[in-house]
Amino acid sequence: MFTIGQVAKEAGLAIGAVRFYERKELLEPAARDENNNRLYTHEEIKWLLFIKCLRGTGMSVQEIKKYHDLVQAGTSTLPERIELIQNQKQKLLDEIEEKKNQLVQLDQKLDRYFRGENY
Repeated sequence: MFTIGQVAKEAGLAIGAVRFYERKELLEPAARDENNNRLYTHEEIKWLLFIKCLRGTGMSVQEIKKYHDLVQAGTSTLPERIELIQNQKQKLLDEIEEKKNQLVQLDQKLDRYFRGENY
């Protein structure tokens, strides 16, 4: 079992973020030790890392909650979960393509500047 501080450090999150995800019911309420300190399992750390991944792709807390609820409902929800993850993957791929295009434009501008052009 891990304390909230250990979990936060392992997941690269602030302690407040771990508490936030617990309040939003994205993370099951932690077990407590004799001093009433939160205790988490390795599986909960892995789940927090996935939450962090999903947030990094731009998925909202509400969408992650929907995904979490589908996971909790069992394997009958696999098609819906697959669709959610595929949709998020496509959004991320679209963003990557947009960033690549922006990078090309910046390179073109730099090339003009290196040639001495003023625009």
